[in-house]
Amino acid sequence: MFCYMQLMQGNIWLVPCNHGFPQSMTLLLRFQLRPSITIAISDPGEGSEHTDSNSMLRSLQVLLVDNDDVNRAVTKRLLQKLGCVVTSVASGFECLTVIGHAGSSIQVILLDLHMPDIDGFEVATRIRKFRSGNRPMIVALTASAEEDLWDRCMQVGINGVIRKPVLLHGIASELRRILMQGNIVL
Repeated sequence: MFCYMQLMQGNIWLVPCNHGFPQSMTLLLRFQLRPSITIAISDPGEGSEHTDSNSMLRSLQVLLVDNDDVNRAVTKRLLQKLGCVVTSVASGFECLTVIGHAGSSIQVILLDLHMPDIDGFEVATRIRKFRSGNRPMIVALTASAEEDLWDRCMQVGINGVIRKPVLLHGIASELRRILMQGNIVL
């Protein structure tokens, strides 16, 4: 929570009460509305020309899987700023249900690795086992600093990793990288 407060340039303070009432805590977040956010990321060999990642990721069908309500809301909003069409769910089982029903339209799954019901590694393994042919790209979401994390992800068919707390540029860069790697045409 503190990380998101800092990212949103907020303040938090405790107000003591003298009249026997419980103490209260106030959280103040500053939101700035901007017409659009543009992140320029160039292709290899592109020279000085840049590609607007908003237009590059526009209409990308993303399934966001995170059991934490705050993480899910923040990440969903960042993806929407990039132009993605986002479906979000709160568990691995919900993810598997959505993939079973609307799997053909989902191009990328952003998958929290550490969920209580079924972890992201198991979800990725099940998706790869039962979805041959039109398989979505899978990107892990994690706060973990484990050294062997990338190797574990590759073993179960995860295509990329985004570290929490998620940042707009980090999401854009990793999505662009995995899309180019997987040759997905938008």
